[in-house]
Amino acid sequence: MSWLGNGNGLLFGSHGTALSSGAFRRIRSHDDGSCSLEIWLEPSLMGSESTILAFDSSADRSLPFSLRQYGTSIAVQRYMVDEQGIVRRPWLKVDGVFREKKPVFVSITSGKGGTAVYVDGVPVGLSANLGLTSTDMTGQLVIANSTVDDSWSGQVRGLAIYDRDLTPGQVTKHFESWTATQEPALDGEGAQVALYLFNEHRGNVAHNITRVDPATDLRVPERYFVLHPAFLHSTWSQYQAARNAWAGWGNWQDIGINIAGFIPVGFLFSAYFASVKRIGRPGLVVVVLGFCLSFAIEALQVLLPTRDSSMTDIITNTVGSALGVLLYRSSTMQVLLTHAGVFREDC
Repeated sequence: MSWLGNGNGLLFGSHGTALSSGAFRRIRSHDDGSCSLEIWLEPSLMGSESTILAFDSSADRSLPFSLRQYGTSIAVQRYMVDEQGIVRRPWLKVDGVFREKKPVFVSITSGKGGTAVYVDGVPVGLSANLGLTSTDMTGQLVIANSTVDDSWSGQVRGLAIYDRDLTPGQVTKHFESWTATQEPALDGEGAQVALYLFNEHRGNVAHNITRVDPATDLRVPERYFVLHPAFLHSTWSQYQAARNAWAGWGNWQDIGINIAGFIPVGFLFSAYFASVKRIGRPGLVVVVLGFCLSFAIEALQVLLPTRDSSMTDIITNTVGSALGVLLYRSSTMQVLLTHAGVFREDC
């Protein structure tokens, strides 16, 4: 993380983050559940699928309330349990929000009329079913990451959180004020839970200038870390969290790399057990060895905050090992090995 040199704000690199020192708590005396959030930001990558902001508020740490970037789109996602005890992950996604090298001012308001998303003071999305409440904006706040590692890179120039539903007029006024003076024109409106102007320009603390609770100051850790590192994050959980993640090219690219990376493992072990140390059922043994090697790698990645420990990787690596076995056994490969003078035995 670095401070912007041409104005207020923070610039997050590929693995940067800021976290509140403590937890946000609900402070309103009446319980209507209304809330609002404003963030002035500019992503570094238009193809990114990552978490801009998250609150560690849900019962499931792997599925927090989050504001996410999906390419040029933005999405609000929350965790909830319905009356039947079923966990749900409702969301509101708005397309065409981000443009390259252009900051945008995003406002999210939620009240009795539903949850609305504004971009540069203009309403662009509305959901009556998201059910966003002020409870979602409690717990520890994480910027440029999720609670379980989903790094986002870009600029954050301002952030404000309110414990009420801002009106369309207030949203427009705040947008005009933020972009003109780098802070909102509140005119005694109050109701702020947090306001970060990011005007410190040095150090590792971004102060919540409302001072409602000093524990809500944002701190940049000396070393990058993940709030709740996941061990073997399940494939199903990843699908639930990302909803349409499997439609993204980046995810399929990762799957292809994981499979291709272990094809040589399956091939070389097959060759070894065919020509050096012959054993019974070598194909099965090779696949098991590929699984064990992948499991060891994923287990060690828990110790590395810039890496994800995923069950999906183990599955794809194991598939790659099996393909390596099939490649070695193929008649075409055996002909090539024979012509090359490589010793072979049936594997």
